[in-house]
Amino acid sequence: MRSIVAPLVLALAACGKPAVQKPLPPMTHQAYAHYLDGKLAAYRSDWPAAADALVLALAAAPDQPMIAVELARVQAKAKREAAAADTLAAARTKWPHHAQVWLMSGDLAGTSKRGEAIKAYRRAIELAPDDERGYLGLAKLESPRESEAVLRQLVERIPDSVDGHYQLAQHHAKRDDLEAAIKELRAVIERDPDHIDARLDLARSLRRTGHIDQAIEQTRSAFDRSGQALDIAEELYWLLCEADDRTAAIDLLTLLDDDRSDVEALAAIARLSKGLGRLAEARAIAARIAAIDADAGVLVNADLDGVADAANAVRKLLAIAPDSAQFRDARRLAGDLLLATGDPTAAAAAIAPAREQRPKDVDLAIVAAYARADAGDAAGARALLAGLGDGLPQALARARLEDHLKAHAAALAILEPLIAKHPDSTTALNLAGYMLADRGERLADAERWLARARDLSPGDPAILDSWGWLRFKQGKRREAVRVLDKAARFSPNEPEILVHLATAWAADGAPRTAGEVLDRASGLHPSPTVQTRIAALRAQLAAQR
Repeated sequence: MRSIVAPLVLALAACGKPAVQKPLPPMTHQAYAHYLDGKLAAYRSDWPAAADALVLALAAAPDQPMIAVELARVQAKAKREAAAADTLAAARTKWPHHAQVWLMSGDLAGTSKRGEAIKAYRRAIELAPDDERGYLGLAKLESPRESEAVLRQLVERIPDSVDGHYQLAQHHAKRDDLEAAIKELRAVIERDPDHIDARLDLARSLRRTGHIDQAIEQTRSAFDRSGQALDIAEELYWLLCEADDRTAAIDLLTLLDDDRSDVEALAAIARLSKGLGRLAEARAIAARIAAIDADAGVLVNADLDGVADAANAVRKLLAIAPDSAQFRDARRLAGDLLLATGDPTAAAAAIAPAREQRPKDVDLAIVAAYARADAGDAAGARALLAGLGDGLPQALARARLEDHLKAHAAALAILEPLIAKHPDSTTALNLAGYMLADRGERLADAERWLARARDLSPGDPAILDSWGWLRFKQGKRREAVRVLDKAARFSPNEPEILVHLATAWAADGAPRTAGEVLDRASGLHPSPTVQTRIAALRAQLAAQR
């Protein structure tokens, strides 16, 4: 806000031309003292005190519109909405040609009084066409089509509006006009090279248009400019996987693994290293985690032990105290390991204390539901998840349970409306697409959903596996081999992916390679279901000799 010690100027508009500007009288020392009291209280977030002081300032300087504007703002912050509305109503009557009065009127009316807010923003634009705030406020309230028109007007009038170009890019992206989005996002970065969100959005649009190298370049730049933020590092990691650049993915993990990394970052690096099959490196990181947080180290090591040494892993996990920050995750992982070894009773017992602490926790509940289902109580499992309420995570949990129970029609009945409501849920898209592909049904729908999942989560081996399995079911054996081989290279310790790859190799006329892949899968302690599939494929290969 401009200093109000000096006279303020009113911008009046008449007949499309600037009106004569009249200087305002200077503020008195008393008015300025009250104004400073109000601003200092606002800096402390003491909104009632700020409002009281600014009331006195406006009374001492009734010809200063910007005091009225600031007063209305802090009155709203102080939950004095009626007083704020009265302040602005009086200001609009007294200063009908002051753009800031109309801007604040639009801001405070917001979505609750949409019509009033739209009128106020339009008036602000009329009075101050070179101030982007009126356009941006109006764009938030209009319909998508009208909002886009407002943003176009903004960037035409103010070409250097970063927010205008960025919001316009988002409109283009929502209707999949990626080339237009890319153009606007480049305009944002040209004006603000450190706009991290714009770089990431540009990278995503570039990837979706087939420019994977440029996408990696932009994501890497966002990663560097963000101070190597962990969430951006993961996005870059998966892009490198999508580009089939395992070396660069490993180099990125090595870069992240330094003395500045905290437990959260180290755990993420260990998880990604495990995914790549770099177990020795992951264990070295787990040792560093244990030196900082012993319980967190136990959790990472138990995840690395997996089913191969489930008894030892579970014993250490169950020793973590209930007041530990890792207790919930420790019990969830113990339950998962016990389910994988075929002991649902022990899994239910392991998860029970954590569920007492967090009865609505979806991740804990799904383990408990699987335990009931595996113990033969399908109705009890469904009832358990039904009690969690509604929402995306809860619905996904119910769909996963139906899939676990082999009730695929019931699972799809949950997933299809869920996808319609949440089209960016990769879990729903991948689960529904894979189920259809695995059963050889509605392959066009499976392809549409899995293609969307790949767009949203490039490089994810689980989604690559689903995509490769779809290609196999479509009879595209050579492409299936290529995709599944890539999934296996970036998740070499996942038995189910290897079984899919072996099946594709066998169908493509390479039984020896298929057998070698099955040997790898057998050595990874697969679940009983996967063991059955391995045995069936071995029998098929033997019959073909």
